[in-house]
Amino acid sequence: KLSTLKTKVTAPEVIQQIARLNRNGWVDLENLFTTRQQRVADFLLLPEIPSDARQLPRQGSKQLAVYEALLKFPEGKPQSVVHAELGASGAVLNGLVDKGLLLKQPLRPNLDPLKDYHRSPPKTIILNPEQERAKKEIQRAMELREFAPFFLFGVAGSGKTEVYLETAAIALARGESVIILVPEIALAPQLAQRFQQRFGDVVALWHSNLRGPERLQTWQAIQRGEFKIVVGARSAVLTPVKNLGLIVVDEEQENAYKQEDSDPKYHARDVALMRGQIEHTAVILGSATPSLETYYNQITERFKILHLTKRWEKAVPPLVDVVNMAREYEETEDWTSPFSRKLRSAIDATIAAGHQIILLQNRRGYAPIIKCKSCGYALACPNDEITLTFHKVGHQVKCHYCGYEAKPPTSCPACGALDLHFGGLGTQKVEEALQALFPEITVCRMDLDTTRQKGAHQKILGDFARQKYQVLLGTQMIAKGLDFENVTLVGVMNADSGLHYPDFRARERTFQLVYQVAGRSGRGVFPGRVVIQTWQPDNFAIQCATRQDVKLFYNKELEDRNELSYPPFSRLVSFDFVGPKRSDVQRVAERVAEILSEFKGLILLGPAPALIERNREGFRWKLMVKSAKHTDATGKLLHQAARHIQQRFTHKTVRMSIDVDPARTTA
Repeated sequence: KLSTLKTKVTAPEVIQQIARLNRNGWVDLENLFTTRQQRVADFLLLPEIPSDARQLPRQGSKQLAVYEALLKFPEGKPQSVVHAELGASGAVLNGLVDKGLLLKQPLRPNLDPLKDYHRSPPKTIILNPEQERAKKEIQRAMELREFAPFFLFGVAGSGKTEVYLETAAIALARGESVIILVPEIALAPQLAQRFQQRFGDVVALWHSNLRGPERLQTWQAIQRGEFKIVVGARSAVLTPVKNLGLIVVDEEQENAYKQEDSDPKYHARDVALMRGQIEHTAVILGSATPSLETYYNQITERFKILHLTKRWEKAVPPLVDVVNMAREYEETEDWTSPFSRKLRSAIDATIAAGHQIILLQNRRGYAPIIKCKSCGYALACPNDEITLTFHKVGHQVKCHYCGYEAKPPTSCPACGALDLHFGGLGTQKVEEALQALFPEITVCRMDLDTTRQKGAHQKILGDFARQKYQVLLGTQMIAKGLDFENVTLVGVMNADSGLHYPDFRARERTFQLVYQVAGRSGRGVFPGRVVIQTWQPDNFAIQCATRQDVKLFYNKELEDRNELSYPPFSRLVSFDFVGPKRSDVQRVAERVAEILSEFKGLILLGPAPALIERNREGFRWKLMVKSAKHTDATGKLLHQAARHIQQRFTHKTVRMSIDVDPARTTA
């Protein structure tokens, strides 16, 4: 016991010394705090705060150092341990609590993260021939106890989850454990319920919205082998499961699997593959719209492909209509409504039939831009010059990048004119317009603003499943993985908004988003319909998503990527620089580029100002480095170059971070 050791040893700072030995691997520490019935030591954890809403402590402060250190512990830590390991005083920790960056709560025993979930009896599963073939292929690899990566290529609604359930049952029968990854926290409870219906109390739910006591207790129970199945978001891949036999990465293409806001930067899909290789397990990557990298890996036979081409239980694909919004506004001369005539008519018919609707608008808030009609001034964030979004709920303007908030002005800050225009389209404005058209309709909105509280995802989806609401309106978090049999209409408010993003993956993500949300319609006995509103009906990504033609899109996209030497035909590393003086940041970035140019075979893009050049931390520059696989097959040259820079980089005011395989190239 530490308490006993402190009485026997006279060396100062005993706990700090032992913590240092633990970090260096010389000793193991377990149960660093004890529970006494109800009251225990305070427990510290990081709340779920989007990267665009964090207000970080000032650069170089003790608070920032402690906060960045705690980012590496998703399960949280007791306050006594944080104090011992990091030397963090109560004042430092209380300051982080006051900023909302840290939560402090007492840890109480016997907390069950699934205690609030409704436990339904399991459904009897009868696999169709394609599902049975997929199960047997995976089972063979599991019995050989060897690393085997599978790509489960199933159309939307084809029953991939049933394959996950059956292969998980095989693992449990062999005395092995399973990790199931989902990209969004919103999807974790629904999938966890499916597994709990089948397997009972051996299923753990893991994601960053769990409270600290729940998170720590769940982590320790997994470590003890009490939970055999862990369902959760990306950090679940790091949980200490015993005797791992299977990893599933559902919707493997999703950007949310990449942790890019803090160190360590990692992609959960790649970690899953590496962990599978280390622990000799089968890994299933499931998707109807895979990443280009996964699609290419099955072409080159690095992954074994398993096809599911038919919708589950004979459900038919939905009927898809495309509305040219330019022509719509020209014909109606109504520029105020975000709803086309065809979508309005479809909503009316769906409600009359007693069915439900999903509407996708991939931008939250009310109006993304506030502009003066007199002088043209657009209201921007004082921290990063990004246009502020007006939120009618709460009557605030917000920066979706840094979290800045303020009351909206009543007059133009530049010229004083009173004629301010609230332009653009967010989920709040769509909700308002929908209820103006259909006053009796019941709508639940699901975006970052409505899901900040613990349990909000579960409540919204549960209420919609119980048909308390007729319409589920939301951002991309509603576009994938959700299964509601009574939904027979999906409306995409603006299908091509993502095409304008300056990133080589923009077309791929647009295709995936439109295809996936369309797949939410008609998953039960009733036929489905999809109405896609777009300003670019002739765009290749929109056309392929409309026709649900996956192969045509991916083969053309691979041609273009190959020609331009982008992944999967190259590797990328992003060097990001930030500092208080623009000239210093630019000079450092240019010096790093000069050094990297000496590595023959590398392709440098930049350096240049980042898409958002300034934020709270200072001015930002970016340097992208490519390494074509035909000249650097293993990526060794790129790795050597990045390591060379990392080992030699030093600057008093400019910070550099390195991101291997960045999910976004312009952030």
